[in-house]
Amino acid sequence: MTTSVNVSVPPTPVAVLGTLAEFHREPIPYDLAALVRLAVTLRPDLLCLDMTTEQWLQRTFDDLPPEYRDALLPLADQTDIVVVPIAGDRPPKEAAPRGWRGRAIALLRRWLALLQRTAPGPDAVNAGPRHFLADLLYAAIDTLAGRGMWDAQRAHADVLVQRVLETVRRDPNCRVLVAVNVRYCHRIRRALRRHPDVRVVHYAEL
Repeated sequence: MTTSVNVSVPPTPVAVLGTLAEFHREPIPYDLAALVRLAVTLRPDLLCLDMTTEQWLQRTFDDLPPEYRDALLPLADQTDIVVVPIAGDRPPKEAAPRGWRGRAIALLRRWLALLQRTAPGPDAVNAGPRHFLADLLYAAIDTLAGRGMWDAQRAHADVLVQRVLETVRRDPNCRVLVAVNVRYCHRIRRALRRHPDVRVVHYAEL
């Protein structure tokens, strides 16, 4: 008689690191070396980035934000960190409605840019009032932009979650860092927590 042994696999640790990466035309106020040092300290096995497979394979990084282009991607090239593109398509383009909605969105986006310019380092974007205020501002922008933009951003976040889950299930023993725009952080964390094979952790605990 053969007895099967059920060996349980521990859930894969996944940390979600938020950036204000959308503002790639804004100067980054903190030294990108701080972000590199953070990634070096964490040293994830897999680094999931909001870029398409096409961008990764063709090495077309010019349109990517500086956190990716000038920090995380060069670091991955110099180490054994494996980059995993998780975007099905490029992020939705920001809507620009006319009238008072457009003016309100422009004001909120100036506030977001101010949050970035005054951030002393990557930790500041991921904790405390900046993190939650950025999330609220993005939610307000999506609401003002209309149902189409809200649905597009939600669909993009859903694809990111699905790709992260595919990555985790393909390499269950890896430590995974997901670096995405802060607007997607809460959605991704909430969705991943529903899956028992994933253990969502703070990036400092990765």
